[in-house]
This record gives sequence, structure tokens and C-alpha cells, in this order.
Amino acid sequence: MTGWEKKIINAFIGHYFASASETEESRKALRIRSSLFFPHFDTVHPDEKESYLEAAESLERKGIVKLRWENKGERLKTLNCENFEMLFEESARPYPRTEAETIRTMLDAKVKALKETAATPNGDKEKVIAFLEFLSLHFSPREIGQGLNQRTIEDFIRLLEYIGNPAQLEKITTRALSILLYRDSKHLENLLTLCKPLVLRAQKSVPCPDLSFLERSYPEIMISGKIIIEFKNKTAPLKNDDGRILGFPLETAEEIGSIQLISEKQEKTALTIENKETFYALAGSQKHHTSENLSRFDCFLYIGGYPNRAAAAIIRILSASGFSFYHAGDLDPDGILILQQIRGIAQKTVTPLRMDAATFDQYQAWARTLTKPMLRQIEKISEETKAIPDLANLLRRIEETGLGVEQEIVDYR
Repeated sequence: MTGWEKKIINAFIGHYFASASETEESRKALRIRSSLFFPHFDTVHPDEKESYLEAAESLERKGIVKLRWENKGERLKTLNCENFEMLFEESARPYPRTEAETIRTMLDAKVKALKETAATPNGDKEKVIAFLEFLSLHFSPREIGQGLNQRTIEDFIRLLEYIGNPAQLEKITTRALSILLYRDSKHLENLLTLCKPLVLRAQKSVPCPDLSFLERSYPEIMISGKIIIEFKNKTAPLKNDDGRILGFPLETAEEIGSIQLISEKQEKTALTIENKETFYALAGSQKHHTSENLSRFDCFLYIGGYPNRAAAAIIRILSASGFSFYHAGDLDPDGILILQQIRGIAQKTVTPLRMDAATFDQYQAWARTLTKPMLRQIEKISEETKAIPDLANLLRRIEETGLGVEQEIVDYR
């Protein structure tokens, strides 16, 4: 196969996967407009033009494409493909429709076998069966285009069957589990990445197994304040009499039932802080009572950018425990989006702290230039968030100047 034949074949295959529906091709034919596929046709060397046209004619003789000409033998108008099976055969790839049907059949057989052997399945096994049953009905050529195949699905089924018994997962790391299941320390991570779109799609329709614990990320959260942390399992509460900085991994954060103040103060306030340097500077402010501005906050929560799962868990607990929220972050579009996300998690108003035009103007001399992608983040900010008076004026200054102020340079005292 020549270079141009390969390019044409790959272009059609890309179009095929882009237009594939669940179990049938949604189009009877695929078309490539030559002027878009090869826009520099008129300016390239004559040999390159000839190679392109010869490749197109060769594929037509093989019955893979049909050509429409503007000038016969000189300028192509369109290349059309109706024989998808031959298209994939030429590229030495399995035909996705057949491959998808084979995988659905395999999944159906696995579902039946699991139902027969699991007379009284637990919640995890029920989710595995529901998930595989969904795939047995809806696995499509689209998934083949995302890199999934029979081997991938077989490996994924092996994982799902194994996690159906949670006791087997205790005291083992993801990479050790990968060796145990696949004799390859990295295979499980790659498999999870490959199957993620499939899982997200299934989650919209059926309960799915939670695979997040297999991700090699370890969300943690830091909080300070004179608070009492009460746990769901009724173990002795943790009293933070001195307002020290405490750190919790996700596993511990999810065990917390409520957070209360040591004092009997009725109004409870939490300040979420985007960046670590600022958190360490502010979180100990209660200790010395040197700042009237900061002493009004009962606890400080380190967010670390967009809230991770541990941060989100604590935000929800603080909200349910009756805290009102303030937020201090970068004076840029991402900083505002982080506030917006905290607001969505807490389901409460979040008041910005020194995220306003006056602070921006005070520190503009030390601001950084924002790239176009950074500025495009403004499009994600909701109208509700833009309506917050301080943020509306801040956004106006950011758009006017193309600058952003990093939180670490702001004096909050």
C-alpha cells in the first residue's frame, strides 16, 4: 500500500468511527471532499499530485472507493466509500461491526454464566452483572474506534469478576493487582484509561462498579480551626482545641459525620483557600489573634485548586454542619471557576474574599499575562457566578487587561 493509499484509507476509517451508531452504521456511504482532504493540491510538486491521483484510482480499481471528477484525470471532486468491510480488510483491521457483534455475544454468555453461579449476589456482584448486561446490548463499533477489542474486554471482565469479592482487594496496590491479574505492572492502569469512556457511558443508564479506588491518586485534605470532628461510626470525636492544621486522606474524610465548633457560637464560617502557601500563612491566624479580618473565620480548608474528592467530602460535611462559606483564590478565570465549583458542592452561597477589582488593581503591577486558553475559561463561568458583584467587576478587569493575579502575592491581613 502506498503512502497516499494509506492516508485515504485512514481518513475513511476516521469518518467511519465518527459516524458509527450503537450497532449499525448510521451512514450507507462515506465521502471525502478532495479540496478539504488535500487543500494544497494546486501548489505541490506534480509528482505529489500524480501519486495522490494514482492512489485514489488504485483504490477505485480494488472496489473500495468511487471517484467523482471535476476534470477527468486531473482534479478530483470527491472520494466515496460504500464497502466498509473491504475498507477495513484493506487496512488489515477487523471489521468493527463484526467485532462488536462478537463482543456482545461474548458479554451475553458471561452475563448468563454469572447469573447462574451467583444465586445470591452481593451489591458489588449485582453491579458487575448489570454493567456487563448493558454492554452486551449496547457495545458498538464506536467502542472499537476508541481502541477496545475482544482482548481488552476479556481483561476488563477479569478485573470486574475479581473486584466482585471486595475482600480480595484488601492490602494490595493497583500495580501489584495488575501483576496478579495480567502479569504486567502497568496493564491495569492502561486498561482503566482505555475503558473509562465505556464506563462513563454505562453509568448514565445502570449502576456500575466503583473503580475509582484503583486510580493511582490519593486525595488528601487539610483543615484547621478550633473544631470537633465527629465520626459516623460513633468512635470518640476528635477535638482540635488548639486549632492545629489537620490532614485527612479521602478514606478518613468519608468517615466524618459532622464538624462542630468547640465554642457555642451560633454562626459558623469556613474559608476555603486555593493555594497551599496562602493556606499555611492564614490557617494559623487564630493562634495569635493578630488579624481581625481573619479571626472571623472559624475554620480554614485547603482546596489545592479544583477540589479533589477529599476536599469535596469535607465541603459537603461543613455545609451539612451549618457552616457558611467564603473563598480566597487566584484572581483569574480558573480561580473564579474553583469558587463556582465549591458553590456547586456546598449548595450554598460562597462569598469571595479579596477576589475583586480593587485587589486586582492593587496588585496589577505584579500580575501575570494570561494565555488565550486561560482566558477562554471565562466561557465556563455561569451567569449566576458572574452576577456576584465583586466577581463581575473582577472579570471585567481581567478581560480588559488579559492579566491574572496569583493568590500568593495578596496580603489578607
